[in-house]
Amino acid sequence: MNIKNKAQSKFIKGMLVASTAVVLSACSQANKDSAATVSVSFKMTSSGKAATVATLKPSFWNLFMNRAMAFMPSSIVDSSGATVTLNEAWVVIKEIEFEQEEIAGENEVDGAEVEFEGPYYVDLLSSTPLALDTVSIPDQAIRRIKMKLHKAESSAPASAPAGINGNSIYVSGSVGANNFVVQMDDSTEFEIGGPAAVNASNGGDLLAQINLADVFKQIDLSGVTNNEVISSSSRHNGTNLCLAIDASANDIYTCIRKGLQKHADFGEDSNGDDSLESADDDTVKE
Repeated sequence: MNIKNKAQSKFIKGMLVASTAVVLSACSQANKDSAATVSVSFKMTSSGKAATVATLKPSFWNLFMNRAMAFMPSSIVDSSGATVTLNEAWVVIKEIEFEQEEIAGENEVDGAEVEFEGPYYVDLLSSTPLALDTVSIPDQAIRRIKMKLHKAESSAPASAPAGINGNSIYVSGSVGANNFVVQMDDSTEFEIGGPAAVNASNGGDLLAQINLADVFKQIDLSGVTNNEVISSSSRHNGTNLCLAIDASANDIYTCIRKGLQKHADFGEDSNGDDSLESADDDTVKE
């Protein structure tokens, strides 16, 4: 074979490889575009009961517009046994994403990102849940949900406390006789993950739930002074503040932020009671 023929042969082989790649890519995209989906809806609320074990039910995220009643936690104590009373508990979110992997990694492939027109201002102690939207997501196992925290803007609802402005999480309350405020200007991702797979049902109720009483039960607030404001610039440093949450944490700000994530679960509320405490519920932390 002469040089010209060899060149033509290589060119033809190259075209065949490229054509095959294009066809495979097109088929892959077609399969992706035609993948089965399920329709789910989000709502966020909060509820609670005594924190004797890790089963309180403030639903921080709820994924369906059913009925939902929020209840002020009836008995909250910190790790020292001091009574904690919550007056306000708000969170601001903007984006949601579902993942098939429990733990994020370098080769993580983004899951079904759900676009909202938020931000959404959610009163976690309200008796009325906030319904976000109804969306379609891929019909696949979910082991982790990522939620983007969002700093509140001037568009905050009139019912929101002034302290939410410029923050994504705002909590006010008292421990013993001392009032306190927690203001977090965190704009990172809030993640709930576990080893069990949650397979969303079409029209099913998905729910993300934070056990507020269990968060505070594992934090030592005994050093909080009256009218103290805990923020990113004033974190209330100390030692052994939340050993059960994170032994390396040396401030209350970090303890609360990590506690909210640790004591959260995500799953399908299969029996429609707005809680993930029933044996009928499918959760990532089973």
